[in-house]
Amino acid sequence: MRIDLHCDGVKAAPGLQDYVTRRMRFAIGRFRDHIQWARIKVADVNGPRGGTDKRCVVQLRLRNLPDVVFAITQLDVRAAVDEAADRVARVLAQRLRRHQRVERGQSIGLAEQPA
Repeated sequence: MRIDLHCDGVKAAPGLQDYVTRRMRFAIGRFRDHIQWARIKVADVNGPRGGTDKRCVVQLRLRNLPDVVFAITQLDVRAAVDEAADRVARVLAQRLRRHQRVERGQSIGLAEQPA
C-alpha cells in the first residue's frame, strides 16, 4: 500500500512526512489488504492571509468498494492528522463491516433458494 503526502501552503516541518506516514499506517494497517493507495493532503486553509487553520484531506482507493474521502480542519497540522487517522480507522471498519454483511446476505440468500 502506497501513502502519498502532499503539502499545500504548509511548511513541511522536519519529520512531518514520517509522522503522517507512521500515524496513517498505524490507523489503517489492519485494513491494508483492502486499500490500494492512500493520499494525504495537508493544506493551510487561510493561505497567505495567515491564521492557524490547517486542513488534512484523506483519500483512500479501496479494492472493490467506493473511495473514502474526507477532510479535517484543526489549528495544528499534527492535530488534523491525528483526528484524520482516528476517523479513517472508524470509517474503514464501518464500511468493511457493511460490505461483509451484504456479501453474507447475498450468499445466504442464494443458498436458501430451493433447486
